[in-house]
Amino acid sequence: LNAGYGYTRNMYGAGNYDHQQNWGLNYGITVGFNLFDGFNKSRRQKNARIEIQNRELEFEQLQLSVKTEFVNMWMAYQNNLDLLNLERENVQTAHDNYEIAMERYKLGDLAGIELREAQNSLLEAEERLVQAEYSTKICEISLIQISGQALTYLD
Repeated sequence: LNAGYGYTRNMYGAGNYDHQQNWGLNYGITVGFNLFDGFNKSRRQKNARIEIQNRELEFEQLQLSVKTEFVNMWMAYQNNLDLLNLERENVQTAHDNYEIAMERYKLGDLAGIELREAQNSLLEAEERLVQAEYSTKICEISLIQISGQALTYLD
C-alpha cells in the first residue's frame, strides 16, 4: 500500500502564463510475487527429504550400535561367569592342596619352601577369583546401563 502528495510550481518569464501550479495526491496498492525462484523451493524440498533420510539412517545406526554393544557385553558377561566358576574351583583346589601341604609339613615330610609355594598358590588363586568377580560385576553394571535400567537400582 502506498500514498503520496505532491506540489509543483513553475515560473515562466515569457508567454501567456507567468507561472503554473500543480497540486496532486496519489495513492495505490503494489502487489509483488515471484514468477520464478530459480528452483530454490524444489531444492529446499529435496534437501529436507535428504536430511530426513540422513536422520533416519543415523537413528538406525545408533540402534544397531546399541544392540551390538549389548550383545558384546552379554557375551563378555557370560565368559566372565564361566571364568568365575573356574576360579572358584581353582580356589577350592588350591585350598585342598594347601591343607595337604600343611599336613605333610607337620609330619616333616615337606620342606618349608614347598609349604610357602602352596600358600602362594592359594593366594594367587584367591586374587584371580576377586579379579573375576570384579570383571563380572563391571559387565553386569554395563549391561544394566546399556539396557537403560540404571535408575531403577537407585530407588
